[in-house]
Amino acid sequence: MTTPLFRRLLGQDMERLPPILRQAHDADDRRLWVGTAVVTRSANPIARLLCRMMKLPSPGDDVPVTILFERTGTAERWSRTFAGRRYRSSLTERNGLMIERMGPATNIFQISIIAGLLHLDLVGFRFLGIPFPRWARPRCHAREREEAGHYVFDVPVSLPWLGHVIRYTGQMERIDD
Repeated sequence: MTTPLFRRLLGQDMERLPPILRQAHDADDRRLWVGTAVVTRSANPIARLLCRMMKLPSPGDDVPVTILFERTGTAERWSRTFAGRRYRSSLTERNGLMIERMGPATNIFQISIIAGLLHLDLVGFRFLGIPFPRWARPRCHAREREEAGHYVFDVPVSLPWLGHVIRYTGQMERIDD
């Protein structure tokens, strides 16, 4: 059996995560989580087109969310559904970084734990295999935490030349499937 992705990325620091985040990120099986989110998007037509192209969630309050975390060997697959709109990503580890492939985009994240929060900070980005320089790549400083027994997430995305693109925040709980 291979070591789960986040345990490889965080090592012993995994023990510093709140229990609910360990349930989500340190399991050997499928984990189904459900909840609600608030999704805000830029009114800018270019930002809206980018969100649509990447199949990112539509804006709304109390948006139903389902996320299925699946282990596949040394990788993980995250299947997300926001109000019926689905998008998937495949996550692997390379040189201590988390590599997320999502359609034509590849996001490269530095993972850390600070004050009980899981930080996922975008440190690299490729589109159609072409690397973006730091000044042109998206900004994403996602955070996960436990609050009142729920898995809470906050994922803001912006572009340096466009500003706010999308932000989705919400909470979930595990559903045994």
